[in-house]
Amino acid sequence: MGEGVSFRPVKTKRAFEEVCDQIRQAILSGRLEAGDKLPSERELATTLDVSRATIREAFRTLEIAGVLSLRKGVNGGAVVMQGDARPITQTISDLLSLGGLSLADYMEARVCLQKEIIVLACERGTEEDFAALEINISETEQMSTPAQIEDRTAHTIEFYTILARATKNQAMSILMAAVTEPLGYYIKQIGVDRSWNVAESRRRFVGYLRERNAEAAIREMQSHMERLHTYMLSRQMQGASHESASRASSPTL
Repeated sequence: MGEGVSFRPVKTKRAFEEVCDQIRQAILSGRLEAGDKLPSERELATTLDVSRATIREAFRTLEIAGVLSLRKGVNGGAVVMQGDARPITQTISDLLSLGGLSLADYMEARVCLQKEIIVLACERGTEEDFAALEINISETEQMSTPAQIEDRTAHTIEFYTILARATKNQAMSILMAAVTEPLGYYIKQIGVDRSWNVAESRRRFVGYLRERNAEAAIREMQSHMERLHTYMLSRQMQGASHESASRASSPTL
């Protein structure tokens, strides 16, 4: 289908952006679909009356955005992707690390989203979904040493992925990934919290899901999240105080 797509010559200062817009419009209109291969750099450069460098920059931009996959080799080229949530997740991670999004606002939004996901999971979740959550809990519980923190973090993120999948709503799964995966950094910093039995809390939570008791499930999850968020915010404040103290004690240059 990609071979029959027509493009028009580019006449703007930032030509690569116009190329990106034309490719996006071709996807939105249905002239390009997931799996379609775009014409080669040389062909597009000729058709659009731009340099191959411009086409290359547009391809890279769309690859970063999760729109295209750039494949190498004889059968390589630019291929339209099915859809990738990673750019959304990376944007939130960048906003958190660069200060464009406060940790407090981020966590408040996470709590709000979590409530809606739990309601849908209670309504639509299947026994298969609940069993997958329980397996995840058991596996995570076994990862109790500092050397296992990477695997434990991955399992913690997977727990929320499975929960979102139980909503049977792809948009919810994408949003959950976007607000959960950035937590990985903080979870690694906290390590294994032995003062709080997370596994026990999660098993109660899954029990409420099975009972279709959304209110009780939300209360259980909120209790866990409030504990985690309070700790994370306190660590952030401690870090800020330490940094301020270090600056105050440093000699003036």
